[in-house]
Amino acid sequence: MNIKKLIGPLLLVILALGVGAAIYLSSKEAKVEKEKKTLESQLVEVKGLTGSEKYNFLTDQRVLDIFRKNGIILKVEKSGSREMAVRSDLKKYDFAFPAGIPGAEKIKHDWGKNKQFTPFYTPMVIASWRPIAEILKKNGIVEQKGDYYYIINMKLLFQFIKEEKRWKELKDNTEYSISKSILISTTDARTSNSAAMYLALASYILNNDNIVTTDEQITTLIPILSSLFLKQGYLESSTAGPFEDYTSMGLGKSPLVMIYEAQFIEFIIKNSRNSDMVLLYPKPTLFTKHILVPFTEKGEKVGLLMEQDEVLQKIAAEYGYRINNTTFIKNLWQEKNIKLPETIIDVVDPPSYEALEKMIVEIEKLYPSTQNK
Repeated sequence: MNIKKLIGPLLLVILALGVGAAIYLSSKEAKVEKEKKTLESQLVEVKGLTGSEKYNFLTDQRVLDIFRKNGIILKVEKSGSREMAVRSDLKKYDFAFPAGIPGAEKIKHDWGKNKQFTPFYTPMVIASWRPIAEILKKNGIVEQKGDYYYIINMKLLFQFIKEEKRWKELKDNTEYSISKSILISTTDARTSNSAAMYLALASYILNNDNIVTTDEQITTLIPILSSLFLKQGYLESSTAGPFEDYTSMGLGKSPLVMIYEAQFIEFIIKNSRNSDMVLLYPKPTLFTKHILVPFTEKGEKVGLLMEQDEVLQKIAAEYGYRINNTTFIKNLWQEKNIKLPETIIDVVDPPSYEALEKMIVEIEKLYPSTQNK
């Protein structure tokens, strides 16, 4: 057989195969590019308002990518939950995503909306330090159960604040015997949901463990409720502020700070932890539910994805929020050596938006004119 005679036809076959493969690949790439352009053209922008505590989660690139795969370009702006509830321009947005039931109910009522989505929640807790917890335990305010600390006598703690008691006046206090007043650091109730939730919890406890419903109850409670805030001096408007002081300045600046549990968990997941950092769980406490109120069908799609997409839910858990998938949370906490109570049963509801708003307004009247917002 003459090999030379076979080389020419063989080369032609190889060339033809190469050209065919190139045409096929080129055609496939063109098809992929066309599908990509089609998908891009079908993307819709969805705008929403959110509380500052969820902003980092909602702008996480993983979250944005999931929404994009579902045809949504997600755009969010920050707004205080209380401010959000009274804004007159909410119809410019596809959804509002405040923290807390009162604000969400106000928005639904004022804008005639019935639908809502609650993808996650977080308990209200007090960030503290092990030496402080031990001092409070010796004074009958805190009880330890296993690895967890619970504030069992919030009334006494509030009484100490009202009476302007100082840390050095507490018995058996050798580790924090200073002249600093006993206070729970918060944000400003006039702008921040976390402070409003502190107010809601205090009003319940000081109203003989009953939700405040009447003007008479409000009038009776305002002197002590106002002292919880006025004695603090300058108050930050964002929940991030007091917590950053707690993590960066330590015990001297922030012995007791009202926060969302989610802030603490997110910090531990992303940072090295001071072993003396602890959470105190008030008994009772409140849950802050993060409720998305949609104004459009596009907003509804965001709410549905937030509730039902498993990956979005797991990312939310990495930001410290409690989700329905308790097994995932348990495994995540074990992996990160986070020891917090998996179940919290002593939980109360906040007052209505109207009652909470009346209390805030009455407290605002007592602020010096230089501190009016």
